[in-house]
Amino acid sequence: MQRQYNAVPLEEAAVAAASPAGGGLIKDLLALSKAKVVSLLVFTGIVGELLAPSLTRHWAGALAGLAGIALAGGAGGVINQLIEPGLDQTMRRTRRRPLANGRISRGGGMLFAGVLLAAAVIVLAVWTNPLTLALTLGGTVGYGIVYTLYLKPNTPWNIVWGGIAGALPPLIGWTAVGDPITAMPLVLVGLVFLWTPAHFWPLALCCREDYANACIPMLPVTHGVERTRREVVNYAVATLAISLAPAALGAGPLYGVVAAVAGTWYLTLTLRLKRMPESKAMDLYARHVFKASINYLFILFAALVVGHMAVLTGWVSW
Repeated sequence: MQRQYNAVPLEEAAVAAASPAGGGLIKDLLALSKAKVVSLLVFTGIVGELLAPSLTRHWAGALAGLAGIALAGGAGGVINQLIEPGLDQTMRRTRRRPLANGRISRGGGMLFAGVLLAAAVIVLAVWTNPLTLALTLGGTVGYGIVYTLYLKPNTPWNIVWGGIAGALPPLIGWTAVGDPITAMPLVLVGLVFLWTPAHFWPLALCCREDYANACIPMLPVTHGVERTRREVVNYAVATLAISLAPAALGAGPLYGVVAAVAGTWYLTLTLRLKRMPESKAMDLYARHVFKASINYLFILFAALVVGHMAVLTGWVSW
């Protein structure tokens, strides 16, 4: 599908760039690196490290792993915006991004991405191990290039396969402290992988007109609202199912209870979204579900740490 952008007029971009909402350079750099998204990646990486058996023996690797996730994740966010400034101008939720409205030049964005990526490589190469470096760079290339350049404009299942890149931080955190790959970090990767479509597609429902105008084949555009809502429910069910697995891998029964309750809560939200008539109210509720999904993942990963510590200290046992 060929992209056709209806870019924001230069006059409007100039006004937006001059407005106070643009903020200072630091704020723009944080927006360019998608700092909010990166913070979630770092959080899941922290949990991967806290669950790893060798954490206490490899603090330097642990800290370097988190720095690498943050730096490389930020570079991926910049690369994403460097590739598609025209799309960002078209979308209402992204047209105020620094590259889209000219607050930061393309050359400046390229320099920023290069600095972030080079710093990530140096930190990971010096203080972690080749596997951690390879996984981190794989995630950056997977999101910044493979997802942005090939998956997003060509398949409605872009967020499914592109979600692999965003699911890697728990595994990266685990390997950063030197532990071999076992079932636990792989299950955490699978958990984030299945959560991602259920998280993103509610937002895609809200923005379906923008995606249609930009000729981006997001699922609501190609398969309609009903199919998208059905898939959100399907992936919420899958997320609930896999979220219970860590309870048997060391996270303990306390985590299992929290995962069951939280998963049921989020599934209930998606079922309500599925039943609602297509309307403005549905769009608003879809955005609520999108925000709730972030809280859901935070609850799961926080409970992983608490449950694991409860087992280690003997507070709860099987």
